[in-house]
Amino acid sequence: MNTNRRNFCKTAAVGLTGATLLNPLSGSGSPPHIPFFTSGTNNGLIANASESIRKIRMREIELQVLDHLGNPIKNHSIEIELTKHAFLFGDCNPKMDSLFRQGPATAEKLEVYRKVFASVLNAVNATCYWTERPRNNMAKMEAYQGEYKLDGFADTVDWGNANNLTVKGHPLLWTVPKAVPDWMYKYDYPTQLKFLEVRLRSIVGRFKGKVKLWDAVNEMLWEPALKNLANRNWPHLETLDNMVENISFVLRICREEDPDARFLINDYGAEKTHGAKAQLAANDNDTKTAEESGVKAKDGTIVTARLQRRRYVELVKRLRELGFPPAAIGLQGHSGAVTPAEQSAFYDEMAQAGLPLHITEFWAHPEDFGADFLKLPEKEQDQQIAAYVKQFMTNALAHPAIESFFFWGFMDMATTWPENNAPVYEEKPVLQVIKDLIHKEWHTHEFLNTDSNGKVHFSGYYGDYSLRYGLPGSDKKNLGIPFKVGKYEQMPYRFETMI
Repeated sequence: MNTNRRNFCKTAAVGLTGATLLNPLSGSGSPPHIPFFTSGTNNGLIANASESIRKIRMREIELQVLDHLGNPIKNHSIEIELTKHAFLFGDCNPKMDSLFRQGPATAEKLEVYRKVFASVLNAVNATCYWTERPRNNMAKMEAYQGEYKLDGFADTVDWGNANNLTVKGHPLLWTVPKAVPDWMYKYDYPTQLKFLEVRLRSIVGRFKGKVKLWDAVNEMLWEPALKNLANRNWPHLETLDNMVENISFVLRICREEDPDARFLINDYGAEKTHGAKAQLAANDNDTKTAEESGVKAKDGTIVTARLQRRRYVELVKRLRELGFPPAAIGLQGHSGAVTPAEQSAFYDEMAQAGLPLHITEFWAHPEDFGADFLKLPEKEQDQQIAAYVKQFMTNALAHPAIESFFFWGFMDMATTWPENNAPVYEEKPVLQVIKDLIHKEWHTHEFLNTDSNGKVHFSGYYGDYSLRYGLPGSDKKNLGIPFKVGKYEQMPYRFETMI
């Protein structure tokens, strides 16, 4: 019986008990290899998480400041500031594209909207659907054959790069009926592959160097491979062979066009198992509904989170063996309310695939927290959601496998715009909470004096920095030298100044 993944995402988040996150490879007779980036014991405590963050996201930094002759500058005041965190904090924000497409009517709102966005986050996920049914008013790149609409995507990409945001594209291929153009269905599968190849080469090639990350294939654990799309029956448990064939084709084409970009595979429903008696629509294009106990595939298989985790890990293994591993595993985060212990255990399990993990579409809707929560006053709901988001982000940053954290709809969680298209907004608690985390608690900003060797020492987060100093006789630090701090740079960094 066909059902609907969108309603599943909503209903699976409500009233679920935390599923025990078991090793998906247990029962094989030997323990799996545990990659270096599993967390060990954290227990989800914020104190432990904060200590883990210091250990895995920071390092001791030593700088030596020299004059133009190579002599140490002694006892000189300098300023060190992190200008961009190495860890990506972003939002998959289709509304930005929607505001752009509405033109002059929303131009001023878009400008303000983007300034708020960039004041908090350092990455933006620009939407590039092949098509998307009008219900969600998403960007549609080729809803009609040969009629390309790239302006909205290009505008977000250019804006992101101009404002020092890392730009990600989402998604290159999503095999649901609403995201594959209708005109594709009149062609046989080999011809469909040719059109897909043209799409991949055109988009990735055009935005080479501008888009650094892509969700290359979206929701393959729940959806059919392209050649089986006509037989889609959600949840569609595609065979590993067909998934590998589909994904490897996409990754090969994409990497030929831009070897330096990073291409992810992305999915949902691995954190928690769907409960019973959910009202689910027949599919995304059908208003009929059905009631069934649990989520069953066409063959009767009960689709659990554990099953999907096992399939995800095995899929990555197969892709690696074939020579086409993705750069990272995308975990959407449509999981509803989870405990810190569940969260860390889930990341540990998925890290067994041996790849970095990206949180790609995190949300925290009021409906995620149950019926009693919805009875609370709206302001109290907003405060509790802000506290939950802070906890969730802290535990994600504390896990060594996690490489980025993208919201789905951060701006909706963080702001309200009561006058429709007017550039007037109100802050919700999430906005200041996340801004304080990223720009205060997880930030490095030091005012230091060089020692007799022209050196300074401090602890700092990985990322992009500026060393700022003033000329002799001036207390204004108005000369800056950019530099990067990662895990492996040799210390001390030596900087030659104009002094």
